Amino acid sequence: MNIDLSRLINNFIDKIEINEIVNFNEDYIKNTDIKKLDSVKVSGLINKTEANIYNLYLSVSGIMILPCALTLEDVEYPFSLEIIEILSEAKEDDEKYFKINGNHIDIISIVWQNIILEIPSKVVSKSAHKINKIGDGWKLIIDDEEIDN
Repeated sequence: MNIDLSRLINNFIDKIEINEIVNFNEDYIKNTDIKKLDSVKVSGLINKTEANIYNLYLSVSGIMILPCALTLEDVEYPFSLEIIEILSEAKEDDEKYFKINGNHIDIISIVWQNIILEIPSKVVSKSAHKINKIGDGWKLIIDDEEIDN
């Protein structure tokens, strides 16, 4: 999602509004627990301050498909997050800000980094209550049940 900032940089407009649907392909999700991530809604705006610093405000929502921790079935996990970032034409050694390349910025990396932080450590499907919880010499412990030695 490459955004042209030239009209904002030259003060022709006060803000750039963003309203996009993003699909993440296999290259993004291959090293994560996410099985599928389609139709992520990204909306928000970019504005400029007097100090040539650009503020990015985004709302991101969608549904990620994750494997159940007990059955490995697909589980739909809805997420919604708010992103506030500072974009800058700052020096290359300044790591506080996301960099603007020329008159463009690709905000997909910002969106992706924040989605990764939303992945839960485990999800459990609704059908997981049907699985066998006790067997020959073993017992499935769920949440904070007491463990008998």
